[in-house]
Amino acid sequence: MSRQIRTWMVLTLAGVALVCGQGAVAQQKEPDWSKVQIKVTKVSGNIYMLEGQGGNIAASVGEDGIVIVDDQFAPLAEKIQAALKELKITDKPVRFVINTHYHGDHTGGNVPFNNAGSTLIAQDNVRKRLETGGTAAMAARSRWT
Repeated sequence: MSRQIRTWMVLTLAGVALVCGQGAVAQQKEPDWSKVQIKVTKVSGNIYMLEGQGGNIAASVGEDGIVIVDDQFAPLAEKIQAALKELKITDKPVRFVINTHYHGDHTGGNVPFNNAGSTLIAQDNVRKRLETGGTAAMAARSRWT
């Protein structure tokens, strides 16, 4: 292969990498949290699914409080709590948050929910991963009980 063709291929690949890299950065832009709406769907009885930005949330609403599975992102915690209050089944707060895994769209709301008095629950490996850091874990790090 001639030197001129190799140079052309390297420059072409560098240009493609630059364009793709900019696309990846653009996709990682933080959403406009003010535009995210929390949609609540009744599954059965007092079991609900909440959709917003990221992973879905399961909610079990009882007379003594609410248990949620995952909590999306921190900027949505108030909207999630408001959506749960709008159900008007209980005036009790979220008592427990169960984390299924460490990704930020499932654990990002840990800090605000914990600050509001919720107990965080996770399998030991999930808890350890959140405690030790990493980008997804940093958004979810909190006190564990």
